[in-house]
Amino acid sequence: MKSILSFTTAVVLSSYCLTSVAAEKPGKNDVFVENFDVKLSQFGRTLTSKQRYATFARKQGIKDTNAILVKYQGFEQGSHRVYAAATLPVAALQYQLSFSVKFCDNFDFVWGGKLHGMGPENPITGGDKITEEGWSARLMFGREGSLSTYIYHQDMKGKFGDTKLAQNFRFMPGIYQKVQMVVSLNTEVHLADGKVVVSVDGVEVIHHDNIRFRAKDTPASLINKMLFITFHGGASPDWAPRSEDGKYKTECAYFDNFVVSKVIQ
Repeated sequence: MKSILSFTTAVVLSSYCLTSVAAEKPGKNDVFVENFDVKLSQFGRTLTSKQRYATFARKQGIKDTNAILVKYQGFEQGSHRVYAAATLPVAALQYQLSFSVKFCDNFDFVWGGKLHGMGPENPITGGDKITEEGWSARLMFGREGSLSTYIYHQDMKGKFGDTKLAQNFRFMPGIYQKVQMVVSLNTEVHLADGKVVVSVDGVEVIHHDNIRFRAKDTPASLINKMLFITFHGGASPDWAPRSEDGKYKTECAYFDNFVVSKVIQ
């Protein structure tokens, strides 16, 4: 499987400031906010102007606010990738990412695909070789709307990262659902005390622990980036959305309210 970066031009923002204005002011623990309302941040402008399959969706967000519409265009390697990354203002051992997603009615999940997450200065994705400072913690949608983690770490079992499935959960197309993911890195390079905890609409659905994300304690190994990554795949036609006559088709989803926050113990 090729790296995600081989399918699309990665847009990595070197800095971020809170220029986006929400209907409600950002919380005091928020370090990154993009809700696509009023004034877009550089991250928001990237998604709305520099991505072929992502567009600004006026009044399609939560409570008729604005959102991002992603079109999942099927092709021989799943669906075309939509990828952007925003560098957080302060690197840290622990952050919570939250976003809301509404898969369009009758969304065809096929075999599944990738969703957003967080990473270090140089995230590891797409089966690339792990590095001492490299890792990533992302989510995946699966068959019939299932949800799982997708984690690259120092002790992972295979080439493509480890996963853990949410039990008794399915995404429900046609409605917004709020996804939250807390990533806690290992505190010492020799300790496997990292964790990923995933909740949907306030209910915990995955608790993934005993993770050794990094083998080198440097600023570059901390949580540095919010990763916006979504597509069907895999990297073969089996993952692609298709119509009954076998032709590749387009699916869609709306995303709103991306927030990265400090975790209060």
